[in-house]
Amino acid sequence: MQWHCDVGADETVRVDKLVGIATSRDYRAVYPPRARALDTVARADSFDTAAAANRAAWDELWAGADCEVVGDDRVTQALRFATYHLLIAANPHDPTVSIGAKALSGEGYRGHVFWDTEVMLLPFFLFTQPRAARALLGYRHHTLPGAREVAADNGTGGARYPWESADTGREECPRYTPDGKDRFYTREEELHITADIAYAIMRYATVTGDDDYLFGEGAEILFETARFWVQRCVEDGDRLALRTVMGPDEFHSHIDNNAYTNRLVHWHLRQAAAVYERMSRERPERVHELMASIGLDAGEPAQWLATADRLRAPIDPDCGVIEQFDGYFDRTVVPIVDWDDNGMPRLPVGYSPFDCETTSLLKQPDVVMLLHMLPDEYSTATRRLNYEFYEQRTMHKSSLSPSIHAIVGLQVGDSRTAQRYFERSAFVDLDDNQGNTEEGIHIAAAAGTWQVATHGFGGLRADAGGLRFAPALPASWQRLRFAVHWRGRSVRADLGHRDARFELVGAGPSVEITVWDRPVTLEPGVVAEVGAP
Repeated sequence: MQWHCDVGADETVRVDKLVGIATSRDYRAVYPPRARALDTVARADSFDTAAAANRAAWDELWAGADCEVVGDDRVTQALRFATYHLLIAANPHDPTVSIGAKALSGEGYRGHVFWDTEVMLLPFFLFTQPRAARALLGYRHHTLPGAREVAADNGTGGARYPWESADTGREECPRYTPDGKDRFYTREEELHITADIAYAIMRYATVTGDDDYLFGEGAEILFETARFWVQRCVEDGDRLALRTVMGPDEFHSHIDNNAYTNRLVHWHLRQAAAVYERMSRERPERVHELMASIGLDAGEPAQWLATADRLRAPIDPDCGVIEQFDGYFDRTVVPIVDWDDNGMPRLPVGYSPFDCETTSLLKQPDVVMLLHMLPDEYSTATRRLNYEFYEQRTMHKSSLSPSIHAIVGLQVGDSRTAQRYFERSAFVDLDDNQGNTEEGIHIAAAAGTWQVATHGFGGLRADAGGLRFAPALPASWQRLRFAVHWRGRSVRADLGHRDARFELVGAGPSVEITVWDRPVTLEPGVVAEVGAP
């Protein structure tokens, strides 16, 4: 189609084009794509009304998700860059899709879904768009049949989630590097993703209080994956072991009793049993329905607890340095002696990511990741000791790594190093400081950057007892401002070095939060000011 028009000096021609998009795979679509696309155009009175509706939708999104640093425009730009890419990546209306490792910006990793979604991305959506968080978990239920097939292919019952997932939930991870030189063992050994998904389910339930989800799709996943762990554990004297696994640190394969994996599995099994017990008391009819649906025996939850009790896992809160896996302390210590222009370590001469097996070098946090995910399980002294030990050995060859070290570093008092790690994460794509942004942005780093700002420098914690804040801002920042979605309401935080302000948005009763270890009651529409102790 062509248009011809005569335009005089100082005149403007405006062409409005309205396009409706629909596909054959749209979630729960009733009418054919063409009919739905035409209906989209018909419902838009004009371009101006469509643009106004678009602006209003974005205003609402930014009101709940914006994160701003007063006094550092460059950091604010990085946070808003990260927030934008996170917001466009999730579809709160479609629980059959998730977010690939490069989100919508590139084809790296072929769009596959990793553990990044549950451990890195989900916290952002939990506190800014709970409906999107629910949809992301819905993807794992949608692909549960594939996870059952993966477990069966590996000789167990229950459900085991693949390391790389796509539309079916089957394993999509390649066996070799593209050049065929090096073997990937992640598809066979990086089993912790199954426990990571259970962790995400429980975090969602804790933050949102959504028991309907927990006692529905959540419980089905928890129970089926608990069954997998029971069968995957092997006898080891009077204990149980998980052999031939790989933890988050992918420099070491074929290892036994990875601390991160074992501890998360221990936690997973106990949480599954606790959910079963709650459902038996509060929703007995739902328990009976689920038992019939998946063939669950009434004695299985006790078996989950028995397995957890026998599984070798570092559960002593004062155990000192936690050995990352059996024999890790015997690996050759190779000191890190060289750093790049970003202050990040370089691999020692003669080593590559595929030949660090015999060394103590780590690709990314493993024990430190455990401390991040279960902070209340270990004392501050234990966390500090382990952070200092493993920080000296971590190469940060994953974009997930710096943000986790920043958060744990802040928790144990290492604010100087934490700020360096934060900047590495925040500018990984804006500065292309890893040299591979052309393959797509690092969406996990974007979510990690938001987590460092809010959970790290903002000191945000959330559990069944409510929200807690303990801000500790970098000296160059004047204030940190962000909003947190909490049980259907929004809490706006405006944090300074010696003061903090909070506003509860939305009708309803007052909400009690904790700021610098002191209780603060928030009333709707009233700004509460708190001074530092």
